[in-house]
Amino acid sequence: MRLFSLVLALCLFAPPLAAQTLAIAEDPAWADIEPIPEGDASLRAEVEEGQFFLLSDHQIRWDGEVKQSWNRIATEVTDRAGLEELATIQVDFDPARDVASLTRLRIHRGGQVIDLKPTISPQVYRRETRLEEGIIDGTLTAVVQVPDLRVGDVLEQATLLESRPLVGGSERSGSVWLEWSTPVVLSRTLLTWPKDLALELGPMPDRVGYSTTDMGDGTIRHEWRRQNHIPPLEEEGVPNEVIGDALLRFSDSRDWTHLTQALVPHYTRDYPLPPDWEPKVDAIARDHATPADRAYAALRLVQDELRYVSLSVGAGGYFARTPAEAIAAGFGDCKDKSLLLRVILSRLGIEAAVALTDLDAGYSLPDELPTPYVFNHMILRATLGGKPVWMDPTGSHEAGGQDTATTPDYGYALAVTDGPAALERMAVTPDVTWVVEVREDYVFSLFGVVLKVETRHRRGSADSARARWATTPVSQIGRDFLGYYEDRYPGLQMADPPRMVDDREANLVTVSESYFLPSLALNRNGLGQDFVFAPEGMADAFPDRIVQPRRLPLYIGGPWRATHEVRVQNAPIEFIAPDPVTISNQAFDFDLATKADGSDMVLRWSYTPKMRSVPPEQAAAIMADIQALRDAIWFSWDLTPE
Repeated sequence: MRLFSLVLALCLFAPPLAAQTLAIAEDPAWADIEPIPEGDASLRAEVEEGQFFLLSDHQIRWDGEVKQSWNRIATEVTDRAGLEELATIQVDFDPARDVASLTRLRIHRGGQVIDLKPTISPQVYRRETRLEEGIIDGTLTAVVQVPDLRVGDVLEQATLLESRPLVGGSERSGSVWLEWSTPVVLSRTLLTWPKDLALELGPMPDRVGYSTTDMGDGTIRHEWRRQNHIPPLEEEGVPNEVIGDALLRFSDSRDWTHLTQALVPHYTRDYPLPPDWEPKVDAIARDHATPADRAYAALRLVQDELRYVSLSVGAGGYFARTPAEAIAAGFGDCKDKSLLLRVILSRLGIEAAVALTDLDAGYSLPDELPTPYVFNHMILRATLGGKPVWMDPTGSHEAGGQDTATTPDYGYALAVTDGPAALERMAVTPDVTWVVEVREDYVFSLFGVVLKVETRHRRGSADSARARWATTPVSQIGRDFLGYYEDRYPGLQMADPPRMVDDREANLVTVSESYFLPSLALNRNGLGQDFVFAPEGMADAFPDRIVQPRRLPLYIGGPWRATHEVRVQNAPIEFIAPDPVTISNQAFDFDLATKADGSDMVLRWSYTPKMRSVPPEQAAAIMADIQALRDAIWFSWDLTPE
């Protein structure tokens, strides 16, 4: 996590907005002013990009329901490179709920302190940085250009953000970083909290100091200090939801029910559907006999009929539009689509609830304290046959039913229902997430080698392949396929364009490829003496090596399943098949089966990563098995006849 919360460079701007601005104000009376530390030589030796962060100070309190956050940063410019980023300050805020103020902007130069507040004029822009993802959140960016900043200066800046609640459940909560991927002399967080209100805290490492002060006004000030932080060596192969740096989490509860009950009135109501959608729902009920078939027909209707656009401005980031509004607009985001699907399923007599999750860090939700700010996605939990079935209405190019469709793999989710709430594990197995089966047939003759490839995609792999074929010219797909094999077999030619057959009911996409390698190419550049057979993608998730001792989990990437079979016929040599290999541990299963019969040979690899990650103390043993796997997935033969 880079310490760029207020010091990011801004390269491209939309036109400035006159209606909103960054106010110029004084420091709040309640702020505790920490002296700017200097930092020692060991930290300076680790400085990157000409920016030495001396102080990161985050102070939080509430005034009634309004959350007040005062953020102060002091940074020394150690090189010309640092000027490019530090001289442009940006402050992001949501005008629907936030009031933003700049309370400090000073340059410390030698013994001189230069106050820049009276001279600056903030410009406010609406950039919509996630527009390409179809997300419009209304966030504004205030930009301040720091005049006459020089190498050797210390830039001190502070902003106050006052935020009104939008959800109403578990909003007295949050998280603050105390460590970053850059050295910081002092990182401090002050949290002023009412004595009579429960305070739940997440675990913190011992390297972060903690103390409390009774303020004498019915509040306790909690203080965390991380001094002289030097980032540890970065580790490869870490799951993206794993946090290695110190992160303060706080909330007024450990019960997620407060949050769900704030959302229940909106997401459990029965909403009317537009008149032209009622026949669509009736047709689903008429044409599909079982609840499962009806549920997946409704899912496809919502996925395919509404394009994805997210209007997440203000409360729109938490509350969906009504089904009628979303249908009339012709688009919706995850909230709109999930609510619409729930309403349709209720019409069909199927129990369902919307659910909150996180696309990036859903596996880490059990480590979080209740807060609305840890979710970035909404899906649906239907109950079919007495069991939960998870559906993502924002999916595209999906197909199949309960026994063949993709099961979302986001880790954990929080269903919005009446009564007590708790996170639920979205249980998945390799066979319901991603399955790919490849068969390569090599037939040798005097004229060259005919190579035919058939790939069978199921579940998520079928959805991905279907989307690619729907959005990419066949000629480009052919060039990509040819390029993959031509890198291995120079001189290879495409015999026929690739073909795709889509069985949507079975959610099976079959892709066929056909190539020819002339004898002249086989004998050129030593290819005949080093002819390779190997599967694709079975060890791509793993680093080449790991640093010991390892601090963080090792990403495995499961669960999913892959098989790859090579059949060779009429080769110019007599084969001796490699020894079979079987590897099985808690992380993955791997198998190589082999058979040789004169000039014919069969190699069949199967690989199933069974879990997402393994603890750091088990990583070394797993890496030893990974190396054995790598040794068993790449074979080459000298095809020169004796």
